[in-house]
Amino acid sequence: MRRILYRYSRPFKKGVREGFLLYLQDKERESWGEIAPLPGFSRESIEEALEDFLSGTCRLPSVQFGYYSALLDLSDPVQLTAIPIKMKTKVGHLSPHEAVKMIQPVSSMRIDVNRKWNLQEALAFAKCFPDVEYFEEPLLPGENAKDFPYPVALDESLREKTIPPYPHVVAHVIKPTMHGFPLPKIQKGIDFILSSSYETEVGIHQIAKLTQRLNIPLKPMGLGTCHLFEEPLFEEEPYVEQDRLHFPKKWKLKKDKVQVIVDEYV
Repeated sequence: MRRILYRYSRPFKKGVREGFLLYLQDKERESWGEIAPLPGFSRESIEEALEDFLSGTCRLPSVQFGYYSALLDLSDPVQLTAIPIKMKTKVGHLSPHEAVKMIQPVSSMRIDVNRKWNLQEALAFAKCFPDVEYFEEPLLPGENAKDFPYPVALDESLREKTIPPYPHVVAHVIKPTMHGFPLPKIQKGIDFILSSSYETEVGIHQIAKLTQRLNIPLKPMGLGTCHLFEEPLFEEEPYVEQDRLHFPKKWKLKKDKVQVIVDEYV
């Protein structure tokens, strides 16, 4: 089996998003994976992830996701050309007053607060949006979650030892790059929403394929982030049409956009 590890770096949100693309080839089959810890959120750095991959340990979450998803696609390919997606509105960088002024209410909204507000701020804001699907991580750590009666999705809390006791948890937002394999178990009565950590087109495609591998009820997923990058790494590009994200059948890398780190047969 041939494996090539490419390093990429491209503009993202006035900064740079870096990571590795893993290409595997075995006879006529080929597959892709992505190893791209997200600075400030992942527990490992990009250099720690590279060391973990090269050592063959694969103990870090981003390495587990990238390596094992590529291996799975090589041995048991999944054909997935489209998946329903849903955008969420991020407001944690705003004050509640600013957020209320910014948002135009629609039914079944997903609003992500990123654990930025205290209980009083979150309650005042939530009252303005009675038709929301859920508020994702609405409270600062240490706030009294029991007193927030609105529908909640958990994200960061799922990767910590203590989960805040919200009374109405309706969804778990799972980011494979940050969780690694195996993913958390699906719980009855709680939606299992796969979400991106600003991966490339290939990484998002692999996350989407997990819906089939895990037989997840096909709720709209949080994978509509490709538009945030101005410079595609592949000749083919995903596109959104009628709230569905469409993927190409094959991927052809723009090799002038990446650096080869490893090219070997194993």
